[in-house]
Amino acid sequence: MNGKAEMNGHAATNGQLPASKEEKKPNILQRVANKIIWFFETGFEKIGVLVSTHPWKTILISTIITGLFCIGAGVNFTETNDNSVIWVPSDSDFLVHKKYVESTYPSTTRFFYLILVADNVLTTATMEKVYDAYDAIVGLDSTSNYTSICLKSGGKCLVSSVLELYSYDKATISGKTDAQIQSDVNTVTTSPMYSSPWDATKSLGERTYSGSTITGARAAILTFYIGTEDKTVAEAWEQKALDRAKQGFAGISQTYYISTRSRSDEAGNAIRGDVSLLSAGYILVIVYLFLVFGRLNCVEQRVGLSLAGVIVIGMSIGFSFGLSSAAGWEYGPLHSILPFLLLGIGVDDMFVIVGSYQSLSHHELDLPLTQRMGKLLRHAGVSILVTSVTDILAFGIGASTTLPALKSFCVFSCLGILGLFSLALTFFVACFTLDIMRTEQGRNACICCYKHKPEYKPNNCSQRNNFNIFLRKYYSKMILKLPVKIVVVVITLALLGLNIWGFYSLKQDYNENWFYPSDSYAYEYNEMKEKYFPGGGARGAVYCKNIDYFTSKTRFESLYTELSANQYIASGTVDSWFKSYTDWLAQSPAAAAGKTTANYPTTEANFVDLLNTFITTETTGKRHAREVKFLNSSGTLDIDASYISFQHNVFQTASDEIVAMDAIVDLVKGIFSESECFPYSRLYLQWQTNKVIKSELFRNLGLAAACVFIVTLILIANLWTSLLVFSCVIMTLVDVAGIMHLWGLSINIVSCINLVIAIGLAVDYSAHIGHCFMTFVGDRHERVRATLVEMGNPVFSGGFSTFLAFILLAASKSYVFTTFFQIFFLVVIFGLFHGLVYLPVLLSWIGPSAYTTADRRYKGDDEDNQGNDSNKNAALQGHDNLAMKSTISSGHYDTPYAPPPDYDKPYIPPPDYTPPSKHRGVSNGKTPQMNGNANYANGRITPISS
Repeated sequence: MNGKAEMNGHAATNGQLPASKEEKKPNILQRVANKIIWFFETGFEKIGVLVSTHPWKTILISTIITGLFCIGAGVNFTETNDNSVIWVPSDSDFLVHKKYVESTYPSTTRFFYLILVADNVLTTATMEKVYDAYDAIVGLDSTSNYTSICLKSGGKCLVSSVLELYSYDKATISGKTDAQIQSDVNTVTTSPMYSSPWDATKSLGERTYSGSTITGARAAILTFYIGTEDKTVAEAWEQKALDRAKQGFAGISQTYYISTRSRSDEAGNAIRGDVSLLSAGYILVIVYLFLVFGRLNCVEQRVGLSLAGVIVIGMSIGFSFGLSSAAGWEYGPLHSILPFLLLGIGVDDMFVIVGSYQSLSHHELDLPLTQRMGKLLRHAGVSILVTSVTDILAFGIGASTTLPALKSFCVFSCLGILGLFSLALTFFVACFTLDIMRTEQGRNACICCYKHKPEYKPNNCSQRNNFNIFLRKYYSKMILKLPVKIVVVVITLALLGLNIWGFYSLKQDYNENWFYPSDSYAYEYNEMKEKYFPGGGARGAVYCKNIDYFTSKTRFESLYTELSANQYIASGTVDSWFKSYTDWLAQSPAAAAGKTTANYPTTEANFVDLLNTFITTETTGKRHAREVKFLNSSGTLDIDASYISFQHNVFQTASDEIVAMDAIVDLVKGIFSESECFPYSRLYLQWQTNKVIKSELFRNLGLAAACVFIVTLILIANLWTSLLVFSCVIMTLVDVAGIMHLWGLSINIVSCINLVIAIGLAVDYSAHIGHCFMTFVGDRHERVRATLVEMGNPVFSGGFSTFLAFILLAASKSYVFTTFFQIFFLVVIFGLFHGLVYLPVLLSWIGPSAYTTADRRYKGDDEDNQGNDSNKNAALQGHDNLAMKSTISSGHYDTPYAPPPDYDKPYIPPPDYTPPSKHRGVSNGKTPQMNGNANYANGRITPISS
């Protein structure tokens, strides 16, 4: 004996008693913490006893209850893919504006775009080939041909392209020379086809010039407008057009194409295609469970328990979908990653349960099976509770967001994790109980009805747990060496410093093309459009209602002037019906005779009558016919609504888009009240999401982190341990965000969801280690080694299984899933690093005292060389744990049960030891006899499990 003393869980080796000095009385916070730990540990022990006493009843009741909840998915399951709504803050004004615009100006217009690339489009020969491509598309015969479904302008099908120069007449094109075509492109400003202002250069890409004169272009874009209200007919024609464009056209070197249906087709295919990769990852996890839960022999393989683990995850998915659907929550496009989130969390819980059983002491293993399962949950229950509650609260905070899709995803996740926790404690523990009973009876793992003969002996290889041996003999020793500790701290701080910079530099960005597979025709089209036609910014309009147009002349003129001069709007793109109307009145048309003064109507009635004449009869007015809606009330014509269109510049970042959107909103508000006029663009919905996503991200992460700390503080019941665990979670998030910047990722809706998920996963790796450390007595090094040997394997296996679930997504073509892979890969790497490397070093230096209820000790490697490693594969309590062997003398194994050498020896105090008479448990100055070890805590002497 070395004379060191143990106080309140800190002990020297061999459980030596302290000197005669009275133990310090715990303060009120410590007493509260002790009560909390006692309450949870006792509660979970009772659950373990109850479940293992009635395993079949537990399995049946769990299945019935889960099945009832699953009914909700079958009755009320709804799915939404409307990206224009689910990613927009639910309180956004743009949703109100969207509803008004779609009801007032219902649009069935769809599009088919075609980009044709050649050496020089502006030659007679190539222009004829461009016409042939146009003719091939127009001549397609689907359910209906193009002329029957096209959007018409002036009675003609509306197709925008350079061919408007010649009214889509091939004979006219053939009669032109190359020089004449080039001259026409440079001089014509009104479309001969539609009699509207027109700039031919906008339909030409990668132009070449001689001075200011266009002499050539490498690309031409054709836009086909589809105006039918029959979506089925339109989509059928679009598919025909896509198929024809895929074949290419003679005389055209490259062809790129896209249609309205492509957005849903290709983006959906990207996710659906990669679900197969995720399914393959699921299979990898199942195989990994087979290898880790059991041993490779006929009895201890634990195939049934592995399948039970997978069933628990499936049941939790059904529980989540059923309850969420019954409550009216919709399933969104990113919910497809939910099963794999639950897989990672659920497998982690099961590893902790199995690992805790493998770490029971021999005293506990000698207990009846029901009491063993109670001891199992006493050790594992709080650890699982900590991670489950923190995960639920992290997603609960996410559910308070204003983004409907994220809110729905977080609700599904909360309920799924609740289902996992409940089923792990009931269904899985019940299955584990049955599996232990089967093992102790020597029944075959695959054919349970077959009982092996008494002389059956498992192969020696299956009795070794090499990873546990590595943890016990090598890793747990190496990590506690001073030079290694210093290196770990230096690396951790260096990573933190680098990634704080990366986190600060993380940009906000969004590109719609990210959501198409990189090898799809839609992705290629968008890339080529950006290359050849980079000038096409977002289109928008100022919509007006409830306004006196007649008296608003000055305001409408001001609106046109300010929009035209705005730096965020492309020059020449503001198209105002009001300006065209007043310009027409300035020409003193005959229709205005007697109805105007100073070229402006004299009354409101004259204003509306002349406007109706202008829009219905005049060539320059007909193109504005859709922009003004008239209302005939009691025989009096009035204006119901109108809009003035414009087009934004092309912006390089999402931040620029947000600034532009806000500028236009402020511009319009400075002239009209919101009840009169407002700006709106379909892309404003997306830009509004980008505007709030950064603040939503930091808000969710901040609140979730606070909840994580509070929950770990309550459930771990130790301030210092909770702070250390919390520091690991925060550093993991900072490191993940910092590397995201270095990998070129940005803040957007996809990365936001993944980071919210990350905070739930990050806490798992550290919380298990922190809690386990508190359950061992001894000095800090002993407790860290005990923690790594007991919890190192479950924590590593949980992280590795999560990694296996999505490793195949590294080959994905989808931005959603590649981002999912990258962020989760970082979470696993940094989570395991902080949980298994950095946190043990911190605990070995500044770890707090153990719980007063702690009754376990790491005795060291006294047994390492006393017998075959097949019997010595767990170093807890100084000798092997036969939990995965038969611990009941049933005659099925002849492996000897070898207790430690001093197992039956009486306790012998040191020569200089004087028994304190003040302590309870001591009578007449004599100490009680104990088997091997003693622990001094709370003023009394209690045995420590061997």
